[in-house]
Amino acid sequence: MTDFVLVDTQRCIACRTCEIACAQAHLTQGDLDVTTFLPRLNVYKSSQASAPSICHQCENAPCVAACPTGALSLDEHRVQADSARCIGCKNCIVACPFGCIAIEASGNARGAEIVKCDLCAAREAGPACVEVCPTFALKLMPAGELKALKNKRAKETGHKAFLLYL
Repeated sequence: MTDFVLVDTQRCIACRTCEIACAQAHLTQGDLDVTTFLPRLNVYKSSQASAPSICHQCENAPCVAACPTGALSLDEHRVQADSARCIGCKNCIVACPFGCIAIEASGNARGAEIVKCDLCAAREAGPACVEVCPTFALKLMPAGELKALKNKRAKETGHKAFLLYL
């Protein structure tokens, strides 16, 4: 199992604070403006609910399998992107079942930048979106905590056979 950001759609008010914090956390130089605003998540709002769409950090990530250059890889906690290896083929976009990857033009050698959530791997404090959410609609769900929750629910429902797969 991998870590991921859990979204509580009942709490999200679509303020887009998470998008701004994300873009700011990944800004490598200069100020945040129209050309540098590249959040790794997008907030969607409908009449029924609103929530950010964030990479699910799939355990057997189809985007990683679809990448011909190894620009996407899976470490033990998250799907990582190496834009220097990206050729802009967009196989990852097609493979992602959640629509959480984008390819943007960039100044790197190949001219493409992979824009997807990496759980703010470079930030010691963890995901910026979780840290700034004013309604606490976002929560970092570590793999260990998710496994414990899965075990607890299995025990509560009496599905002993379910525990065999853990």
